[in-house]
Amino acid sequence: MHNKTIIVVWEGVDGAGKTTLLNKALEILISKNFKVLTYKTPSNTPSGVFAKKYGNRSEVDYLTRMLLFLANTSDDSSLMKKEIIVKKPDYYFIDRYYVCSIVYGLALSKARGEEVGEEEFKQLLRFVEKIGVKVFLKPDLYVIVDAKEEDRKRRLEIKESQGGIEEEIEKNTEIQEQVRRFYKIFYELRPLQTLWIVNAEGELENNTKIIVEKLLEIKKLRE
Repeated sequence: MHNKTIIVVWEGVDGAGKTTLLNKALEILISKNFKVLTYKTPSNTPSGVFAKKYGNRSEVDYLTRMLLFLANTSDDSSLMKKEIIVKKPDYYFIDRYYVCSIVYGLALSKARGEEVGEEEFKQLLRFVEKIGVKVFLKPDLYVIVDAKEEDRKRRLEIKESQGGIEEEIEKNTEIQEQVRRFYKIFYELRPLQTLWIVNAEGELENNTKIIVEKLLEIKKLRE
């Protein structure tokens, strides 16, 4: 369905520098005359607006929040598919997709005392992908961005000083540790389809180079 378009999903813990890396890779690929489109979830579609407005309320339970954000990624998949068909980009970057909804939902559940582990994550992932096989896009590559906790917190402080809005989830070390844990389980499930990037201070250029080289390699194999 995607012809030669490379589908890339960007995931990671909050404050790891995912968006900065995405934009740097985007800039380099465009400079090489590739057509690159991006899509960010939760979006500004009706389901995305509702997910953000209602799902991020502190009184909303983790299951409701997960299902709302998962619904948005599912709902928006048809828009992404149409954009790919019409515009035919070389690369299509998705800034967080359905895996994020599952990871954060279970991380919140675990951090709040529920008995949720590796098998529960795998089962839920398999179930969502099975029933959504004709709904979701099939990524060619996942880029999961991590960072040491001190680096992560420093970046969040900079964001806050610049007027960025931080949620409690972003600041909470325990929740982010669970997020990291579930992403690592995903990485272990699909190591050949996933790049795990530890975005340490001073490593932005080198990490961008690693990502771009991988994307060019996938593109060459596709042609």
